[in-house]
Amino acid sequence: MLDAQAQQAIRHALWSGFNAVHGVADIGEIRDHLLALLVLKYASDRNATETGGIVALAAHACSRPLFEQLLSAKDMPDIDQRIDRALADLESQHPLLRDAFHNVRFNSSLLGDPTQRQQLIAALLSCFSSPAFNFRNGTSTDAAGFACETLISEAAIVAGKRGAEFFTPPEVSQLIAALLQPKAQESIGDPCCGSGTLLLTCSDFARTRSGGEGCQLFGQEKNGSTWALAKINMFLHEEFAAQLTWGDTLKDPRLVAGDELQKFDLVVSNPPFNVKDWGQETAATDPYGRYRRGVPPRASADYAFLSHMVETLKPSHGRMAVVVSHGVLFRGGAELQIRKQLLEENMVDAVIALPPKLLPNTPLPTALLVLRKDKRDEHVLFIDASRQFAYGKIQNKLRDQDIAEIERTYMARVDVNGYAHLVALSDILQNESTLSVARYVKVMEDICSVDLEALRAERAQLRAELEGLESRLASLIKEVNHG
Repeated sequence: MLDAQAQQAIRHALWSGFNAVHGVADIGEIRDHLLALLVLKYASDRNATETGGIVALAAHACSRPLFEQLLSAKDMPDIDQRIDRALADLESQHPLLRDAFHNVRFNSSLLGDPTQRQQLIAALLSCFSSPAFNFRNGTSTDAAGFACETLISEAAIVAGKRGAEFFTPPEVSQLIAALLQPKAQESIGDPCCGSGTLLLTCSDFARTRSGGEGCQLFGQEKNGSTWALAKINMFLHEEFAAQLTWGDTLKDPRLVAGDELQKFDLVVSNPPFNVKDWGQETAATDPYGRYRRGVPPRASADYAFLSHMVETLKPSHGRMAVVVSHGVLFRGGAELQIRKQLLEENMVDAVIALPPKLLPNTPLPTALLVLRKDKRDEHVLFIDASRQFAYGKIQNKLRDQDIAEIERTYMARVDVNGYAHLVALSDILQNESTLSVARYVKVMEDICSVDLEALRAERAQLRAELEGLESRLASLIKEVNHG
């Protein structure tokens, strides 16, 4: 576990890098360049301390570690080409990193004109040579993972609205892991894996509980740059066996086993909301039968993602959690038909209203929808967790106590006044199959006892003070007029 001092040192070093970039390039555009240097430093340090290293870097004439060679050449005019060659070597010799740097060129105008580029690269190499990025000790994996997560999250904030496309806040990932309780060696799939942090959090949860083993991780991502980011994230967390595919999950699912979709013990995701061009025109003849409960509307892929996820659950014990907008919980039409079918199949386990502004630059209110294939009762638990959070100017956060309370309530599966309500499946079906939390959990307003005599006395005192002020004001006006 990385201590607070080490975490702060990494944050400080990263902000030094951000400051070097400021005024020359856009951090959102060269985020992958920063991650590439982090990977080079990590691989170089680990190879210097372990027999064989975590990846066999290409041999060099100099016996010094690769990153030290690059650092010593930081003022050379061809430093950009040297880094590009080092990244190509790394890609060719580690399966997980294949094509991970397809979008990264240090010999690029993104980094400024030739003079600016050389100066910026030299500053960034110096930044990553900081003692904060020493990956030669026992906490190297923790440090590299934390540096990667921090870089991704800070870049998401700086990138603005684009950040929401690839980033799931760690607190949301931790909540999902706490609810689904992943176990060692269970398979986990994410059809919109983004940067992969949700998959990694679930695997880390299992590893902590088991004392060693994590989970089998599978993800697909539509955006090529984000897919590469996920591969880098997995590498820095040493999840070398992770299988990540690049492509559109709805139009071209890549996580398949023969003619069928691959099945997972857990499915987790934070898919994009209200995607329009998702392939609705061919959904009725989908070869995988994902839309047998109904074809979602053309204007929104929300239920298309849900339908896909449900079909990738293992039939006996599969469980899933997905972040959704509130509209998913109550909209009519084809979505109502699908929602009703899921309820009738008794798969909807819980609906949890989340606090506002949890996702970066996403104003829509969100909820967590939990489904299970192994439900033992015919009820749905509704939790209103929307009012307990730490306020942030840009983004709100779930605190540890908030996550713990949600988990405790979910596991207990009982009513809590003003917070949770266990509703019979039959009642929900009679209520137009709406899953809106506000419909079932009534907020309890605090009612304070009122002392009427005390209020009357206070009012009399205030009136007397007001009369005194009025009299004083009248005297002052009279003095001014006679002056």
